[in-house]
Amino acid sequence: MRIRGVIFDLDGTLADTLADLSDAVNAALHEFGYATHATTQIRAWIGEGLPLLCRRAMSNGDEVSAERLDSEVVGQVVTAVTAHYREHRLDKTRPYPGIPGLLDALTAQQVQLAVLTNKPHEHTEPLVSTLLGRYPWVVVQGCLPDGLRKPDPRTAWPILSQMRLRASEVAMVGDSSIDVMTGRQAGLMTVGVTWGFRDRQNLIDAGVQYLIDRPEQLLQLL
Repeated sequence: MRIRGVIFDLDGTLADTLADLSDAVNAALHEFGYATHATTQIRAWIGEGLPLLCRRAMSNGDEVSAERLDSEVVGQVVTAVTAHYREHRLDKTRPYPGIPGLLDALTAQQVQLAVLTNKPHEHTEPLVSTLLGRYPWVVVQGCLPDGLRKPDPRTAWPILSQMRLRASEVAMVGDSSIDVMTGRQAGLMTVGVTWGFRDRQNLIDAGVQYLIDRPEQLLQLL
């Protein structure tokens, strides 16, 4: 069946947000007396929401220690990251090369477009609006406080409803196993991109259907 809608992840898929995210996390860690981390390490912790990212960074990636951290302190670090990121989220962030051309082509083909990310919605909306606001997004959906997160398939259901499309008519495009799991559980075509924050094996292990190395390759799958 022809794909008539595409749901994109944001960080590591549409836009290279890593430098600004890393700067915000390290600024907060420094403020609270925690060790800072290389950008490559922070990249490995991104994808499952800001609170978990902060826990991992505060515990140097030790999952057991991360779970034992005081929730109030974690909340304070999350607040500090959010404040720094709010002021600096567009300092270095740009769309990946080829993304504007891909979105132009999809729009010309009347393919419906949406964004689904675990990034807090307060950052998602202005970032997409500033960098990619000329495209006719049906939905731009970030994570709301106490809201559902990917890979819960219920995050995708409202988007399908807004598009008025069946799951079999929609592709989920992202750079991580979280995106693949979301798409698979929601019954969507899954497409992994290799230019983002995770490697090919992460996507393959998650059961991705298709892998692409350049944005324009998506057009060949629709």
